[in-house]
Parts: sequence; C-alpha cells; structure tokens
Amino acid sequence: MSRLRSIAVLALLLASASVSTAQDFKQRYVGKDPCALKLKADYDFSLRLDKTRNSELRALDIGNASIVMIIESKQDGPACGIIRDVVQVTVPTSDKHLDDPFRDKHFEFRCFDAQAPTDVVIGTIVRKYGNVKVVSAIEAWRIDLKEQKFVETHHKVVCSADGFDGEDDGSDLVDAAKTYAAHGKPGQFGPGSK
Repeated sequence: MSRLRSIAVLALLLASASVSTAQDFKQRYVGKDPCALKLKADYDFSLRLDKTRNSELRALDIGNASIVMIIESKQDGPACGIIRDVVQVTVPTSDKHLDDPFRDKHFEFRCFDAQAPTDVVIGTIVRKYGNVKVVSAIEAWRIDLKEQKFVETHHKVVCSADGFDGEDDGSDLVDAAKTYAAHGKPGQFGPGSK
C-alpha cells in the first residue's frame, strides 16, 4: 500500500511541477510585447488567428518547452503587440529527435471539436513528418476569441495537417473553423482536401 501511495505522491508532484512551469510562462509573457522580449527559439511559426482583432498564434520551441501565444497586434504586421495568453507543453530533452522534430509531441493548429465546430481549437499530437491524416489530440484548447484566452477542453478533438500549403489568401483560423463547421468533416477544407 505504501508503494501505491508513493507513486500517487510522485505523480502529484510531477503534475504540480508542470502546472508551475506553465504558470511561469504566463507570468513571464502575458501582457508584454513579444518584440521587446526579443524571444529566441529553435522553431518559430505563426498563423493569423482573427483578422478582425489583428491577432495571431505564434508557436515557439524554447529548449524542452513548446509554447503558443495569442498575440494581438497594435497595427498591421506580425509579431509585435501584446501577448494575451500562453499555453505550453514540455517535451523531455531525451525524447527530442533533432533529425525529425515532428516525431515529438507538438502543437497543431487545424483541430476540431465536434461539440463546438465553429470554435478555433489547437491541440498537441505526435505524427510522422508528411502524414496529414486526422489524428486525435493528446491535449486541446479552445480559443475564447472575445477574451483572447486559451480554454482547455476535454472533448474528443481531432487535428489535421492538411491545407497549409499555397499562397496567403487573407483568411484566418476563424474562417477555417467556419469552413469545417459548414461540412462537418474533420480535417477537410473543401474538395481538394485529402
């Protein structure tokens, strides 16, 4: 019985350390200008979140943590503005595959919650590079567009890597969620989707 209690205590400590790290990222970044922070990352990627609010999602790999920030820009243009919220996942250094970073748990931005089909949702998944098929998310967050906040969801969420090629047509993730809701097929964005 004491072994079971020790395992439970260890699990609780690890969970609280993960929450503590996530809170550290929020305290360090929320309310600040990402340009003033001069963030340096191994990987830096951004997508237009909501063109009506001039906001974007920016993903960064910093050491063994991957973060996604909601950034509301002061004027047209990427990156500078105010960080409204941050969500973070940790990938142990021993699990990092420098030759194929997509084998690690990472964020994906075309995720869908059938219980909230018009919401913008992000998730974490593990997939091999080149695979664009629909995959169930390990963790997922709905984006509250009004409050510019991540809200963890516990519904079944699926993610697709399909649809990010081609020219920038001016659409945003809000438009992508509406497209999905119109036909209700997870990960499909029209007739050309796989």
